[in-house]
Amino acid sequence: MNIHNNIIDISEQYDTLFVDVYGVLFNGINLYEGVAETLLELKKLGKKIVILSNTTQLSSEAIIGYSERGIFEGVHYDYFITSGEFLHNALLSNKVYFENILGHKLLTVKCLFMGNPSVFSNTGLLKTDDCAQADLIYVATPRASYGSVRVDCLQDENNNAVLISEYIDFDWSKLSDDKGRRGLTEFHLCLSELSSLGSTLLIANPDIFAMSGIDGGRYPIITQGSIGLYYEKKFGGKVIRFGKPYAEIFEFAKETTNSNSDKILMIGDTLWTDILGAHNARIDSALVMTGVTSRVIPSMTEENNEEELKKLCLIGHKMTGKINKFPTYLLRHFYK
Repeated sequence: MNIHNNIIDISEQYDTLFVDVYGVLFNGINLYEGVAETLLELKKLGKKIVILSNTTQLSSEAIIGYSERGIFEGVHYDYFITSGEFLHNALLSNKVYFENILGHKLLTVKCLFMGNPSVFSNTGLLKTDDCAQADLIYVATPRASYGSVRVDCLQDENNNAVLISEYIDFDWSKLSDDKGRRGLTEFHLCLSELSSLGSTLLIANPDIFAMSGIDGGRYPIITQGSIGLYYEKKFGGKVIRFGKPYAEIFEFAKETTNSNSDKILMIGDTLWTDILGAHNARIDSALVMTGVTSRVIPSMTEENNEEELKKLCLIGHKMTGKINKFPTYLLRHFYK
């Protein structure tokens, strides 16, 4: 497979671009250099640009946040669709879906809001602060007592290194990081309690981990998707998910943005959310060699990329249990 330099190289045949944020436009601290200029060039070429993110923020909140970082709705892109917005819309317009899963009328559901409660505004869900009374537990971005938990420096009880691709299969109560901190143990204890109560987790960000600014650099930190997977694997818990890689968020994005053309391309940095999601939605995809991909497979070249992609597929399958797919294109990065 050829490796293209940036999105401009392959954009000609597409009318609409669905673009991930983290790892594509944003490195966890700042926008990548050249992102704003590349978005402007794509707009001049007549492309509809839809930012499609697994953030749990509402779209309006994300628009404000990224305007502060230097990209603006109507200038650099046309729409900002988030998994939080998708969840909020589903709660407003598809109540039967939740009622069938939960076995309750939605107006009687009590939800413990561990994350941004604005996702649930005007939906009729009742709020409770008591885990034992909650029908749903909405999971926020996981933070231990000391902050975000890195997943690139984990160790087992014998001080053996634990690979990123394997940490979900370990007993988190026995893992620590290289500083002796035991954030995963904290999560294990919390999930154990929720399991004993028969709680259902609601997750609006299925990402397993994300690159973020922490400890003075950019490192992979645990996100909600890992919490859901571990809850299922370790405790047999029930999890409801919204966002990529599920085809429904792509259909929501198409409807919301009037993107009816077949000429749609998804650009992302993660095989098991962005690229698998595009495959599920039956649209083309481009995997950028930044963000998550650069952290997991740092040595991809023109000569070895198919073998490295096979490795990445195996890692994705091991982590998520889903069969991963090759992208339509490989890009060194999104920006020029």
